[in-house]
Amino acid sequence: MRPVMIVMSHGNMAAETVNSAKMIVGEMENVFVIAMKEDDGLSGTMDKLEAVLATFDLQTEIVILIDLKGGTPGNTALMKLGSYPNLNVVSGLNLAMLIEAALSPLTSSASLASHLETVGRNAVEKLALAEKIGEEEYEE
Repeated sequence: MRPVMIVMSHGNMAAETVNSAKMIVGEMENVFVIAMKEDDGLSGTMDKLEAVLATFDLQTEIVILIDLKGGTPGNTALMKLGSYPNLNVVSGLNLAMLIEAALSPLTSSASLASHLETVGRNAVEKLALAEKIGEEEYEE
């Protein structure tokens, strides 16, 4: 079974990134979204995370993808590391990471988290126009 994915962000970034991934890969099982609202603060964000985590036992394989290292969603996730031995947190949430998480056969949260870190890094690249792409070469 794939690890549970919890996607956390400031505002609606997590929800919209999950929605974008669904457009590409279809429905995603065991994916939960936590959107920190402006007035949530640390305690409100923690309440949301604890509500999701309470549905799983302590041995569940869980990966939390966060938008920003050092932000409230990430700090909240980090506070739970000691309580869940199979919980891993990866910062830098992007669409490539979520698509890969949905398609990956990895069942260990530690392995998946390491893989998603690599995928996330590889998704960031300065692009240059190498040649003009003809209309027949463009895929929608």
